[in-house]
Amino acid sequence: MTIQIPRSFIERVLLGGPDERRQLQESPVLGDVWIKFGEHPDRKLDLLITPHRTKTASQVAKRLLDRLPDQTEDPAIAFLQGIVVATLSFEQLLIYVVPMTEWWNGQRIRKEVDIYYGDSEWPEKLNRAINSLLAVARKEEAKSSSLVERERVSALDRYVALAGLLLWAKKAKPSTKRRKTGPASETPFDEAVKSVRPQEIADLLIELFGHIVAQTDREAFVYQVSVNRSATPAIARSIPAVKGDAAATLFAVNCSEITWAVIDSGIDATHPALQKTTPDGRTETRVVKSLDFTNIRCIVSLGNLKTPIRKRNIEALRSARSSQDHHLPEDADTILKELASDAAEMKPVDWARIEKLIELGQDEKPPSDHGTHVAGILGARVPLSQPGQPAEDAATGMCPDINLYDLRVLAPTLEDTEFAVIAALQYIRNLNARHRHITIHGANLSLSIPHDVRNYACGRTPVCVECEQLVENGVVVVAAAGNLGYQSFQTKDGFYDSYAAVSVTDPGNADSVITVGATHRYSPHTYGVSFFSSRGPTGDGRPKPDLVAPGERIRGPVLGHVWLDLDGTSMAAPHVSGAAAMLMARYSELIGQPRRIKRILCESATDLGRERSFQGHGMLDVLRAFQSV
Repeated sequence: MTIQIPRSFIERVLLGGPDERRQLQESPVLGDVWIKFGEHPDRKLDLLITPHRTKTASQVAKRLLDRLPDQTEDPAIAFLQGIVVATLSFEQLLIYVVPMTEWWNGQRIRKEVDIYYGDSEWPEKLNRAINSLLAVARKEEAKSSSLVERERVSALDRYVALAGLLLWAKKAKPSTKRRKTGPASETPFDEAVKSVRPQEIADLLIELFGHIVAQTDREAFVYQVSVNRSATPAIARSIPAVKGDAAATLFAVNCSEITWAVIDSGIDATHPALQKTTPDGRTETRVVKSLDFTNIRCIVSLGNLKTPIRKRNIEALRSARSSQDHHLPEDADTILKELASDAAEMKPVDWARIEKLIELGQDEKPPSDHGTHVAGILGARVPLSQPGQPAEDAATGMCPDINLYDLRVLAPTLEDTEFAVIAALQYIRNLNARHRHITIHGANLSLSIPHDVRNYACGRTPVCVECEQLVENGVVVVAAAGNLGYQSFQTKDGFYDSYAAVSVTDPGNADSVITVGATHRYSPHTYGVSFFSSRGPTGDGRPKPDLVAPGERIRGPVLGHVWLDLDGTSMAAPHVSGAAAMLMARYSELIGQPRRIKRILCESATDLGRERSFQGHGMLDVLRAFQSV
């Protein structure tokens, strides 16, 4: 067990006081990385690495692989277009990645960094930085030095000293003795930091810079490093509430030529609600393909150049399939090896070969109900319980004849899924680029990734940027606003429950995405915006959500060929996806015009008389949207 460094302390060091320069604004290692390593200094962390503007992701991945020494544990370095992912320790991040950054190789930082390579000022500079940091840790900052003295500790000094403290925390052990005196609120970190000697930290930093000297090549490969974040589901008959049934009847809408991607936990393609009857009388699923992105790291990993790692990854891919009727291709080993060889030679990602390894059988059951329920709201057709008799507990979806792509990114054992979501979005772009026409017209993301405001500008995180690129390529992207609108806050007087502004999650923060909040399924004017629905504006002041749709007790199909009611902005988003699909089915000139579709849906929404930051433009109104075209 190691010493955990409190989040509050790391934030204080990175952000500085009101009269100090903010290290976090210029460091290539974003705040969430420092905080995660502070929680567990001895563990490796899954990191997203953004290439420098002059380098490709493949170049960065190959460069990092070449720099890392041979080791028994695979760092699982992999890349997609514009992003690299790797599992690294804190020391590996500092020694091998930071020297590759634009920040480290900048002229101003280089001049300051050079002092740490043996300049005569080094001992004094290092000791001043460490003592300043320990003063903050011991809560002695106010009496330890004057303002003039503190100004002599630069942003880089804090960066270096904090790195040394994390290295110390990895080696330090919490005291096993029972504390007899001292404040009850004192943590193992508070206790341990009282006795740490500055020279202990200095020795670790001297060793660290000795390793960095050998890795510095004065060329920028990396722009930024962040955590590969977790995504979670953004968890009645609602179609009449948005007038979807009236629009479909009056305008004779048929969505059989429209295809939508559901980026979620997976769709049960065998559910009766998702079937269609072919011209020759056969029944088949409307789920065109099911693709599993939860193990994409195993496929695009550069580690597959090594036979043991490749065999282990093949086994992981094989064990992820519950269906015995859909095995991995016989040449799976060859495909993995070729993909890794292409990556080492810095060739583009070959999605045609990857697709062979991620395609699932249509009887492959998903791990949870969520994706099937979302798909049902978008495209369920009420099955017949007996000839001529619709099932009583079922509900028709927005587009009961739409085609679906099942892109699975959420799995019970997958903690870090941002990379998987990015892979699914890039797959859609690649698939559409293979043909002269758009294959997938839209994507629904009923998932939620909280945005740490200290890191990227709001709406500029890797997953948000990928959504923007997909919109630029003519695909409608609809995202749930998130379910963080109601939270419990702790104050010095205790806990209290309240609504939370600026709580929209990624990828709903992306500007071009249609971000959907939730309202009551049939009485939106009475009940307004659902208490759990995330509120706007975005962290950088843009109005979000864009509109609201039913999200409370929404009936939809789930595993086991049954129907259930679920709540959440996850349920609201597919209503809007369905509306967008209906518009394209009726007005073919809108295909490939996602921004125009967004404008139509927002401008035709019904004002519920609530705050703009709560309701967006208002309640989705499909009939009015059709009439406005």
